[in-house]
Parts: sequence; structure tokens; C-alpha cells
Amino acid sequence: MLNAFLALACAVLCTAAAAQGYPIKPVRIIVAVGPGGGDDFAARTLAAKLSELVGQQFIVENKPGAGGMIGQTFVAKSPPDGYTLLLAGRSMAGAKYVNANMGYDLLRDFTPISLLETSPFALVANASLPAKSVQELIAHARSHPGKLSYVTLGAGQMPYWSVVVFNSMAGIHAVEVAYKSPADAMLDIIAGRVDYFIAPVITALGAKEKARVLGVTSTTRSELLPEVPAIAEAGLPGYDMPAWRSIMGPAGMNAQHVQILNRGIARAVESADLRERFAKAGSVAMSSTPEELRLKYQESMEIFGRIAKDAKLQPQ
Repeated sequence: MLNAFLALACAVLCTAAAAQGYPIKPVRIIVAVGPGGGDDFAARTLAAKLSELVGQQFIVENKPGAGGMIGQTFVAKSPPDGYTLLLAGRSMAGAKYVNANMGYDLLRDFTPISLLETSPFALVANASLPAKSVQELIAHARSHPGKLSYVTLGAGQMPYWSVVVFNSMAGIHAVEVAYKSPADAMLDIIAGRVDYFIAPVITALGAKEKARVLGVTSTTRSELLPEVPAIAEAGLPGYDMPAWRSIMGPAGMNAQHVQILNRGIARAVESADLRERFAKAGSVAMSSTPEELRLKYQESMEIFGRIAKDAKLQPQ
């Protein structure tokens, strides 16, 4: 009995000692895409604020390639010591439905730490369509099955899932046209070469004088487009497909390290300067508990799984 008690006491003290000084060296936040995009901006903004609040340097390292798989798999296989983290996105919940070469299991191989932000997209239609609202676009597309075309940006990314879920819920059958960049897609929307596009809010904002911005993909309106209704309120009840970003670590992280990071992120997203920077980029800073984040990923996996099955998507 005494030996068991001593072993338990040692385990508790060792765990406390391991967490007491954390972090004692720089912490890497891996971004699974190249520099300059929204993921990179969010990670670098957070890293600067955490460095200020936690008293240790947080640095961003870009590891792009294979649609994010290289960076994501790198983190999944890293030591769970709290010094290698991932800027993760909601799209990871749908990765296995479009990627046949998954290098990880989302719920098994990562430790959820905290939500970081959420950002809606905007439904944009070319101005030559006889549709000036979400309801009118749905009605027009239903009455012309297979005749309309829509933009996708990278299979498995959030703009892709947002439009696939929109089409499924609305009962629309249209032609997919894949683009590499939002800017190129928007040029073709404006020119009338493609019919509709679920675009980043910033992209929609810059084109609203030349195309019709019909709705946003969150259940609340965007501060950058306050006059544009949510798609759910404008004709498709229950639709809720914003992007969100989070911080994850490898599976098996020390629980106290997770708590320290979670508290740091919560303080960071409550700071006025970080919230303002995120708002100017079209997103809303917010944190969560680790369990809340895990549930968000589970729920999204269920949604994407149903849509993938209904649409008969085949992993490539």
C-alpha cells in the first residue's frame, strides 16, 4: 500500500514538475501551407501575442505540400512535448473523404487545444443571372438542372465543402469548375464565364460592385458585409458552413501543458489588438475548451461524411 502511495505521489509530483517550467524554449506553430495566406496570417498574429503573454517565443514554420498533408502529418508524428503545434482548420475534418493517402487519423493522432477564430465565406453570383437573392438562385438552379456552373477551390478545402453542402441542401445539380485562386475565380464570375462562387469575404468585398453578393455562410452576418444576410436566413434554413481555425498538438500531450496553452490562447483572443486585426481580415477571434474543439471536429466529420456519401465522393 505504501509503495503504491509513493508511486502515485511521485507521478503527481513529476507531472507537476514537468509542467511547472513550460514552456522553457521556443514553441513552433506549424502552418501546413505557404506564407502569405489566411492560415499564415492567423498563426503569426497568434504567435506574436502568445510570445508577449506567455513569456516564451512562439515561432511560425511553414511546411506546405500535398494539400496540407505534409505539415499536418509532421505534427501528428512529432514528440508530444508541447513544443510542436499545428495551425489546424475545419477542412481537416473532411480530409479523409477526398484524400486516399491520409497520413493521420484526426481524432486519434492529435490533441485538441483551442479554437482560434471563425470566418464566413460569401455566396457570390455573376450579375447576368436572373437571381438577386439566395432563394432566387436556388429556384433558378433547380429549374435548370445541370446548366449552371460553380467554383471550387481545392478539393477538401473549406470553400469546397461550403459549396458542396450548399448544393446538397438546396437540391442543386450544377457543373463544378475548379480554380487555383479566388482572384482568378472572381474574374470569371464577373465576366459571366461561371455562375456562382462561395468566396472568401475579402474577395467578395472587393467585387461587390461587379457581382452579386447574396449571402454569407455563417449563421450571423459578417461585420465586413453587414447588409448581406446569412444564407440560413435568406432561403436555406440550417445552413452553417463557416471556416474556423484552431490549435492542435500531437496526441499524448501533457494535460497541464494543454491547459497552459489553452489559457494563453484564451487571453490572446480576448485582447483588443488581436481581435481588431482578425476583424479586418473578416474573421472573429474566439477560443474554446479542448473538449469543445474535439466535439466541433467530430460534428464536422459527421456532416462531411454524410455529404460525401450522398454525393458519392471518391477519395483521390
